[in-house]
Amino acid sequence: MTSALTLYQAVVIIAGLAGKNLKDLELVKGVLDSIESLQGLRIIPLTLEDLTQAASLMMEYSLGYEDALHLATALRNNAKEIVSNDRDFDKTPLKRKFS
Repeated sequence: MTSALTLYQAVVIIAGLAGKNLKDLELVKGVLDSIESLQGLRIIPLTLEDLTQAASLMMEYSLGYEDALHLATALRNNAKEIVSNDRDFDKTPLKRKFS
């Protein structure tokens, strides 16, 4: 599973790498279609609870708001692990996996 926030972040990063912007509908649709086509991937929506819980998690774990949003979403869905190259997640209850 992944947070809907991940899809947005992927679009932003790929647009930047490609020298494009978020007004490029073909790019946006291409990135989203590619991610959504991954078999077995479940996209978890952000909730108002995630958005507010993230503010508390920022303080508790010294995270930026985006990382705290991912953490809030993961915790709400009882995740035990997170795939990330971001070492900030090492100080959270999730086990960070990255290879």
